[in-house]
Amino acid sequence: MNEKAVIKTKALTKYYGKSRGIENLTFEVNKGEIFGLLGPNGAGKTTTIRVLLDFIRRTSGEAQVFGLDVKQHSTEIRRRTAYLPGELGLYENKTVRKNLKYLLGMYKKPAPKRKIEELAERLDLTLDRKVKQLSKGNKQKVGIVLTFAPETELLIVDEPTSGLDPFITAEYYKILYEQQKEIGTTVLLSSHLLGEVEKVAHRVGIIREGMIVESNSVEELKKLTLKKIKIEFDTASELQKFNSNLPAGTGNNVITKETSVSLTVTRENLIKIIETVGKVGKVRDLDIESPDLEDIFMKYYEIDKSREGG
Repeated sequence: MNEKAVIKTKALTKYYGKSRGIENLTFEVNKGEIFGLLGPNGAGKTTTIRVLLDFIRRTSGEAQVFGLDVKQHSTEIRRRTAYLPGELGLYENKTVRKNLKYLLGMYKKPAPKRKIEELAERLDLTLDRKVKQLSKGNKQKVGIVLTFAPETELLIVDEPTSGLDPFITAEYYKILYEQQKEIGTTVLLSSHLLGEVEKVAHRVGIIREGMIVESNSVEELKKLTLKKIKIEFDTASELQKFNSNLPAGTGNNVITKETSVSLTVTRENLIKIIETVGKVGKVRDLDIESPDLEDIFMKYYEIDKSREGG
């Protein structure tokens, strides 16, 4: 395993009785990077985080944080980590300010009062209201302050923008980017919202049925997958000639209009498209695009239709 990695897992497995949580999960998060752990509910994201923080015990495999075994050194790991769970427990009858004072007081190094006030202002969070009076979104803001106020080596956040409106979501990712850049915090970001994570993550790991099925930089993932192609011909007869010369099975999602065709192809089949265009002659326009992360995610997370509804 990479000696520079802050988080390392190898064949990490957790079963709840006979039910699978995660299985043979292997990935690394390097020091100073934002790593997006991506997958829908039930994929194993939260289970992974809870094992890393020793809230639940692994069934088998290895897991280290800061080079320390997560079971043997859980107290030390938590002391150096800020964590935002999917469901945040707060003292409902106390004000936001009192919650923050008590919970942030557990860290060895106190969080600066100035920073707490600044974060609350940026997130439009009122500090002197009782928690029981807050909406889900405002409670989530309290959790965000709890993770950003202390300067920790590792930040682990599970669905951090749940309940937030688009404006506050954008502000959250802005704060995350700024803090990571300023102090080099390592971030493990669990989410199912690929469009958001794509903007800040250095690398992403796609988790499917408890296993990492792909781990790479956003840009490399785009290179590894399909290309979107649109070709505009001068006449319908040229389009017909292109279609008749195109080898069967070359492209997917083929959409043909009067004089144009759009389709998706693998990088390996891209040359076949170019060769076929050459046989036709002139084209009016040829556009080749890389897919966005959502398309890539769906490729790696195709659901067996026979299992749906179960």
